[in-house]
Amino acid sequence: MNIAYLRPGELRGKQDAGFESHAPTATRHFWAFVHGAIDVPYHWHREMEILLVLRGRFRLVVDGQVCEMNQDDVIVINSDVPHNSTSVSRDALICGVHLDAAYFERLGLPGFSSRHYLCRTFLHGRSFMNRIAPMKALMARLVLDQTGHPEEMMVRDTIANLLACFVYRAIPWEKPDGGAAQLRSASRNRILKIMDTVGEQQDNQSLSEIAATEGLTLSHISRLFKRHLGIGYRDYCQNQRLDTAAHELRITDHTISVIMERNSFGNPAVFYNKFRARFGCSPAEFRRGQGLRGAKSKLTEEDASETLRILTHHAAEIGRAAEVSVGIGLAGRRQVTLRAPYNASAR
Repeated sequence: MNIAYLRPGELRGKQDAGFESHAPTATRHFWAFVHGAIDVPYHWHREMEILLVLRGRFRLVVDGQVCEMNQDDVIVINSDVPHNSTSVSRDALICGVHLDAAYFERLGLPGFSSRHYLCRTFLHGRSFMNRIAPMKALMARLVLDQTGHPEEMMVRDTIANLLACFVYRAIPWEKPDGGAAQLRSASRNRILKIMDTVGEQQDNQSLSEIAATEGLTLSHISRLFKRHLGIGYRDYCQNQRLDTAAHELRITDHTISVIMERNSFGNPAVFYNKFRARFGCSPAEFRRGQGLRGAKSKLTEEDASETLRILTHHAAEIGRAAEVSVGIGLAGRRQVTLRAPYNASAR
């Protein structure tokens, strides 16, 4: 995944906002990122993921449920839950944080990794939006990077700890359904197998052929595919071919007509219309570097400036966020006592 740390003062021309590639490691228990209008493929991971829509519209399919997200919406995607996403609007900006739930449980949050957190702001009212506002402030501070400050890594560790505490204290949760987890594992493995088959084929198999191979009915496998990926099998295959065509436009000198034919588009009008619908430009414009999704998460100077503005606005509430996270807000002060031996009642 492309991870972006936004660094003030580095917004000259079209740039990638400091994108770095990170993979989970034994010592990295959190990471934050920002990306623009891209499609994120079907996947899952052991880390909890928290997403905040900074601008535009965003569609997630989380464990088979379609989630339509608008600006300021927040969602918690629990560990090992399969999901994929699509930017509905081309001006979309998404901020995200991964938390290694097992690490924070070992650090002192009992049961943190076994809870199934329930946070989808688009399903709740304004009161819930106000309730999770501190989470946005903590996420914003994790993305904003004060380079040149030797204490910055310690600050970021502290903010990550506060974010985990906030989720633990403030976000409703339920016990996970073990039976559902087993079904999810079987379903997602089957979907991955189908996706691998599609990726390896020069000519996509028909869904009926795949159904026969898998020993399933056509209607069942069609519903399974739509449930997990949010789009039908035919659209998925078409998007795969369009993405391959876009990649070839970037890295080869083949003519557009050759690339079109190589990817099984026999009708030029259909190819051009479908390509524009997916990438926001013609194949020729895409080749010249004007494709909105061709840059794969890169932000323009204007996008980065707007992202900094939004995140700085959220981060201004970091004081309140810290109060809520450590339990010393107005509601929590009644429960505060002194630790022994200074607590007279403990003598």
